[in-house]
Amino acid sequence: MVARNKRSNAGKRNLKRNPYSKYLFLLFFLAVLTLAILIVKPFISTLIVSAIVAYVLYPVYSYFHRLTGMKGFSAAVLIALILLLSSIPIIVVTGELTKESYDVYLKAKKVFLETDSFEQACARNEGFVCDFYNTFSALSEKYDLGFHLARGFSSVASTFVAKASDLILNIPKILLHMFISLFAMYYMFVQGGDMLRSLKNALPLKEEHSDKILQDFNDIIHATIYGAIVVSIIQGLVAGIGYFIFGISSPIILGLLTTVAAFIPFLGAALVWLPVSISLLINGIIADDSNMMLKAGGLVLYGALVVSTIDNFLRPKIIGDRARVHPLLILLGVFGGLALFGFVGIMIGPLLLTLFIASLKIYQQEKDHII
Repeated sequence: MVARNKRSNAGKRNLKRNPYSKYLFLLFFLAVLTLAILIVKPFISTLIVSAIVAYVLYPVYSYFHRLTGMKGFSAAVLIALILLLSSIPIIVVTGELTKESYDVYLKAKKVFLETDSFEQACARNEGFVCDFYNTFSALSEKYDLGFHLARGFSSVASTFVAKASDLILNIPKILLHMFISLFAMYYMFVQGGDMLRSLKNALPLKEEHSDKILQDFNDIIHATIYGAIVVSIIQGLVAGIGYFIFGISSPIILGLLTTVAAFIPFLGAALVWLPVSISLLINGIIADDSNMMLKAGGLVLYGALVVSTIDNFLRPKIIGDRARVHPLLILLGVFGGLALFGFVGIMIGPLLLTLFIASLKIYQQEKDHII
């Protein structure tokens, strides 16, 4: 007891002799924190996405854990399932997307540079389509648009080949990020509860504010992952099936475009299926093909009654009482995050905006104590 008191008194004397100790420690801590951030900087996006995926799938891990009673085994099984279920669609879609992209390039080149079919069609028909074609032909002859279009297609093809080459060269880097992501998720599953408690305790905020931030994060994750991403993917998948049924070329590319368009409020998936339907109708008029015109009408009905209805039906059921998350926040977060962070920004963007909004609310409540 005496020894302990002596050590305590010695510590107090040291603090008195070194009044700047806490500032030196803070400086040391900031320096170490900066170095630590620099070390993990190349993998920050990967770790954030891993944390989000682990958080979303944590109920699945908990279910496996209840069945097996083994944390490590349950996490390993779930990681294996994630790897399997994500790899197969990516491989299949990438292969089909590459093939369809090349087909689209060839067809677009034929449409713009080989105009015999339009000349034959407009010899039999009149109307706004042929008027547009005649105007385009006149401008093409005057300004040599064919030459510039050929250069444009050549540039697109070169860019596509360059991107494909970069993707192949970056395969080792992609595999490294995948390994780190899966490794991180394993420990996030096994030690997720402890990590979340440590994070909450580390936040320099009142407990009520920490709880509010975590609740906002939980809401935006469910609204973004389930209410936006999952619903958009389902819409794109259903739309792709429709494009295939109605004989539209490149259904996978159009399905992916529909998935992206589904994020946009009000119009959403209609930004893709409606122009496709109009294009099909115009081609039917030019070719005097009633079957093609019927397909255009069928695609409009399918898009309006099936594809676009999915959003109105599924989103409220999936989000539930989390519907208070503003759709503008999700829209700006998804597309802004996509522009800033790449593909992973789809999840990171809305979270960062949520953190900003939550911090702003805390400031409004506590500004009298802060200022």
